[in-house]
Amino acid sequence: MFMVGAVATPVGAAGNLPPSNPTANVAPSPNFNSSGLCHNTAGATPCANPCVRLVGASSNRHPVFPAFSGTPTCTSFVLRALNVARTDEGLPAIVLPTNWFTLKPQEQLFVIVDLERTDRGLPPYLGLNRQLHATAQSAAAHEADPSYASNFRAGLDPEGVRGMGGTLALGYTTLEADYVWMYEDGWGGSASLTPNIACTFAGALGCWGHRDQLLGYDGTYNYGVGLHCTTCEMGTGFAVVNGTGSFTSLIELPAGSPPPMYFTWAQNVVPFLAPSVSTAG
Repeated sequence: MFMVGAVATPVGAAGNLPPSNPTANVAPSPNFNSSGLCHNTAGATPCANPCVRLVGASSNRHPVFPAFSGTPTCTSFVLRALNVARTDEGLPAIVLPTNWFTLKPQEQLFVIVDLERTDRGLPPYLGLNRQLHATAQSAAAHEADPSYASNFRAGLDPEGVRGMGGTLALGYTTLEADYVWMYEDGWGGSASLTPNIACTFAGALGCWGHRDQLLGYDGTYNYGVGLHCTTCEMGTGFAVVNGTGSFTSLIELPAGSPPPMYFTWAQNVVPFLAPSVSTAG
């Protein structure tokens, strides 16, 4: 079991549910955006941030961030920051499923999104749909937010809008993408310090929009699928574009019964969770 901190996630734990969001961006601690102190050594992790590597001649080595890293040491480092941020919401530490390191980045994205939902007492999205995946994967390759999948019939959410949420993040791990969506989606004090380009000033309607859509909130601006959707499915995408990881998620509410999925919460995630972790839904 790969884990950091507490393992118990009581059913019904709420945290902050939209429209309640963090009052400000939460700076990651440890800071996975920085290499930290590096030593000119041949060791496996010469920098304080184990996701970073040193390149170049011995007399002129410099730190380089990877396009993608899924190693246990890098995952543990970013997960520490994610769990620190969660303490502000009164949420326990995330416990990754035991099969985490066998999953593709797209599958990891689905898992972490559902862990964010179930930890807050929300039902999980059911699974990954191939039509939604194709649209999300194309969006990732173009560093764009995914839109409706043309061959997936979406139903109406509680606001009377076709239920859909789409998110994009750039980075080097799936957990970093989740962190940006959940804890750095508001105003950062300046445009250069704000990853969410739709959040153009403090209080702008686009602020926390990715977090809202990831959790399903269907407000009057950032439409989603409904916080308590029990039939929603996902598509996720990952691509390396210009040396940087591009991560996308697409959530849609199906019209009628949920269509077939190739990777599901019930079959591919729940059996690999610690018994004390919530599987609400």
